[in-house]
Amino acid sequence: MASERELENIINEAICSICLEFFKEPVMIDCGHNFCKDCILKFWDMQQGPVSCPKCHEEFSQRSIRLNRFAATMVESVRKLSAKPADGNFSRCAQHDEKLKLFCENDRSAICVVCAVSHEHKDHKISPLRDVAEVYRVRVASTPLPRGKLKQVLDFLNKQVDEISNCQHSQQNNITELKKQVEVVRKSIESEFAKLRQYMRDEEKLLLGKIKMKEDSVLLQLEENVKSISKESTLMNQRIAAIQKTLTLQDVELLKDINVVLEGAEARYSKPKEISVNLNLHEPIGPLQYTVWKRMLKIISPVPALLTLDPKTAHPRLVLSNNNTQVQRGDWRKLPELPERFSFLLSVLAAQGFSAGQHYWEIDVGGNTAWDVGAAKASVTRKAIPESGVWAVGLWDKEYTAFTNPRTVLSLGMQPRRLGVYLDYEEGQVSFYNADDMSHIYTFAETFSEPIHPYFSTESKTDPLKLVTLEL
Repeated sequence: MASERELENIINEAICSICLEFFKEPVMIDCGHNFCKDCILKFWDMQQGPVSCPKCHEEFSQRSIRLNRFAATMVESVRKLSAKPADGNFSRCAQHDEKLKLFCENDRSAICVVCAVSHEHKDHKISPLRDVAEVYRVRVASTPLPRGKLKQVLDFLNKQVDEISNCQHSQQNNITELKKQVEVVRKSIESEFAKLRQYMRDEEKLLLGKIKMKEDSVLLQLEENVKSISKESTLMNQRIAAIQKTLTLQDVELLKDINVVLEGAEARYSKPKEISVNLNLHEPIGPLQYTVWKRMLKIISPVPALLTLDPKTAHPRLVLSNNNTQVQRGDWRKLPELPERFSFLLSVLAAQGFSAGQHYWEIDVGGNTAWDVGAAKASVTRKAIPESGVWAVGLWDKEYTAFTNPRTVLSLGMQPRRLGVYLDYEEGQVSFYNADDMSHIYTFAETFSEPIHPYFSTESKTDPLKLVTLEL
């Protein structure tokens, strides 16, 4: 005799997962799962595009069902088996051996009529088992009855599965996008370092070439001296040999050409010009690394920009230095009311604007404790607080922030005394760095459509903001 659990498992195999009732005209679809014929066709009618399996979610290009005679036979057998009373049958109360006809809402369990009047269930909400089952049972969509609780749960779980699937798809897309961005950045870095390595190789070749030229020049002079000395040595040896031969002659023969012999002997050896072998390498080598570093200016991109402040944009309370490279707060001055002049924020723009390319500049903030620096579009609002068009970071009330709405608080490891600002017009990027060690502070992302000017604002009367002129 089948146990209660075994019988329950057999019954579950004979139940349609859509309507949760015994199969009616069971059919098999392409993935191997079985459903009532009407249930699967109505389920597919509610889908748009390719149809799928309600259980495993496999998609099919076309609808295909096959009558499952084995499942139909099994259902009839299970119906008969489940209808037979048996010891331990789950349709009867194990305690009172009465048929389970009621349902306890408090304990969420099926009970018999004896259990219902027992002390255990005295104050519990008791309902007919069939009525409660109808509430939980899945209804076919065409019936006027509301969708059962289990169907609602099933719908919710199916939606959760869809959300998980979409999330997985989204994460996979993010992985692909990340790899693409990493590849672009990697190639950019490799390209920039390749330029630097090529420059270093060219500089090395140039310096080695200069050394070779010096070597060849000195070596040529030394070799000419060697030839001259060798020639003199040969001539001296010839004269010595001639005198030695003359000494062997008889008196008359010895004195016959004595003047010629003496004149040759009196010729003195002329030493060649002294050639220094000191290559004097101070010019091609000198402070080699520093020299090469300074020459790298021609390949640096972007070259640090040389900026000046535009007096026409300066707030009346701002005081600019004579060369327009420093700004600090001062007393109110009577100035012409110009459209381009800031009249609300104590701000000023640089005279230079950028409409393309990559640009970098530095600002010495020193001990200033009230400032904003960054970039602004040419049409930025001058007569009120700009709601957009300013990309800056600053220090106010001992707190570093980014010029967002509302302000974004920045957590910096150390207090920067000099800031670097990097503008990439095409990429829509404004980034900030601690110029002492080039550690990154913050980056704005934007799409630019007009000239961008360096932006400065301060309320300090004692510590001016200073434009830094970088001379490599």
